[in-house]
Amino acid sequence: MLCQGAIPIEQQRQPFEKSMNKTLLIASMALALAACGGGGGDDDGPAPQPATSAAEGLYTGKTSANQDIAGLVLDDGTYYVIYTSLAPISLGVIQGKLNATNGTFSSNDGKDFSVTSRGIFDVAINGTYATKGNLNGTVRYPATGQTATFTSTYDKNYELAPSLTTLAGTYSGTSVIPEGGESATITVSTSGAISGAGASGCRIDGTAKPRARGNAYDITVTFGPSPCARAGQKMSGVAYYSAEDRSLIAAGTTADRSAGVLFVGTR
Repeated sequence: MLCQGAIPIEQQRQPFEKSMNKTLLIASMALALAACGGGGGDDDGPAPQPATSAAEGLYTGKTSANQDIAGLVLDDGTYYVIYTSLAPISLGVIQGKLNATNGTFSSNDGKDFSVTSRGIFDVAINGTYATKGNLNGTVRYPATGQTATFTSTYDKNYELAPSLTTLAGTYSGTSVIPEGGESATITVSTSGAISGAGASGCRIDGTAKPRARGNAYDITVTFGPSPCARAGQKMSGVAYYSAEDRSLIAAGTTADRSAGVLFVGTR
């Protein structure tokens, strides 16, 4: 969340929706920066979920490095946090799983998938939470010793019920991996089937399924053959749809988390 990237989101009257638009802008800018730098499901029902985490929710906030953040902590403790900033430009996703109990949480398996730094970095996170209130803590990069603190507040949009009927549509935006990205279009059907293509001709196919708890969707996508930079790779993750501005943000990783992908688009 420092030089290696971080998720920003401004604290406004509709924080998550505003951040979605900002993330799309920064994704496009990061894509341009990278270019300059060179080289389906069958039903609409929710998937079964394990025991819930007391820290689950949708959160928006800011880091001590002046980065905006927006993230999901799922009911099983898995989290995805998108970070962005305009000056300097930074964009990436931090993913891992946290343990939360009695108002404190920790995560020792975090990965920072940094688009602007074109790499994946180990992170450890610990802090405090108030259920349906806030999530605050410190992110540490063991390899460098760098740290950043963050504060975030709970967004009640997490309590809305996800639906494939709501999610269905075609989204135009930007798809990025740590090594770079491109403009892309993704279509989600009412059955949960995902299909998409990037400007390079790279195609993806997959599925989306509403989660049993929380306003989010489990997604799985598989990249097609060349010219896909991740040809044949399968990635799984989570998606969030903002009805207010008709925006979709989705992030996923390979099973071993050696690669990740972020898509931000609107319909």
